[in-house]
Amino acid sequence: MKLERRGDPGIPASPSLPETEKKPETGRKKPVIVYILILFIVAFLLMAFSLLVHQRNNTEALGRLQSSVTAMQEVQDLQDQVIQLQKELADTEEALSSAEEERDSLDQALSEAQDYTAGLIRKSNADYHLYALQQKYLLQDFEGCREIIRAMEDGNLAAELPDGGGSIDVTAPSVRYQELKEAVEARKD
Repeated sequence: MKLERRGDPGIPASPSLPETEKKPETGRKKPVIVYILILFIVAFLLMAFSLLVHQRNNTEALGRLQSSVTAMQEVQDLQDQVIQLQKELADTEEALSSAEEERDSLDQALSEAQDYTAGLIRKSNADYHLYALQQKYLLQDFEGCREIIRAMEDGNLAAELPDGGGSIDVTAPSVRYQELKEAVEARKD
């Protein structure tokens, strides 16, 4: 149809405006489209920039959150270690307490054994001195007898001699000591 219009001089063409008026109209449409296009581009760029800023903020927040979670895990691990060490400490204190009780009972048993041993040594010394006194008396070494009697009196060994004998026909050691002592004192040379 357009061809017909152009080619047919008989059809009146639509009234046309002078060319000077048409140009400003097309020139006016272009700046508006460019302006709208620039606005869309600026809006898109602002949205992209906002997205990047939010992404960066989210990344930083996630990093802080991750470091907080890591710190909390470390704290939890440390608390677990503290609890484990407290349990070990309680077990060790309990073992120490039982060891101290055992040591105290062993110390008491040792003390009793030492007292018993000291008593046996004193009895043995008393028996030895009584035997030596009898030997000196039989040899009629009365000066030696007096030294033994003095040593027995100074060390209170006469009290360690038993009062009774195991059988009826044996003289008790304490009685024998008194007899020998009286016999030596009666022989003042």
